[in-house]
Amino acid sequence: MKTFFALREANDSCPIATHNLDVNIKNRQIAIDKYVYGPANPDEPGTFFNRIADIWDIPVEEAKTMKCGNCAAFNISDKMRACINAGIGDHKEDGDAVIQLADLGYCELLHFKCAGTRTCEVWLTGGPLEKT
Repeated sequence: MKTFFALREANDSCPIATHNLDVNIKNRQIAIDKYVYGPANPDEPGTFFNRIADIWDIPVEEAKTMKCGNCAAFNISDKMRACINAGIGDHKEDGDAVIQLADLGYCELLHFKCAGTRTCEVWLTGGPLEKT
């Protein structure tokens, strides 16, 4: 059984999850269930960072600095943001506003639209990915 859906449809340069909400939600749920993607509300993380700090065996304060927004798999290139924007809807301004408010990028490892203020246990140093 495949864990993730196809990454791209035939003749499409954008990942499916950028424009197919069902695929995005399924992939995001896999990230939550298998890779501790969270916290659900970054403004009120509760004990989330305690859990991820335990997984990484690091101090909680250090874990709080390791977010999707600075992960090497977090793709915020102009091309990817255009894909995300196109998937949001017909009005470019609305898509841009959503991308900015949610700090959206695309997780190249787990294949879903990801919020920069969250994290998961597959976090990689050196990001974000700004050019593709």
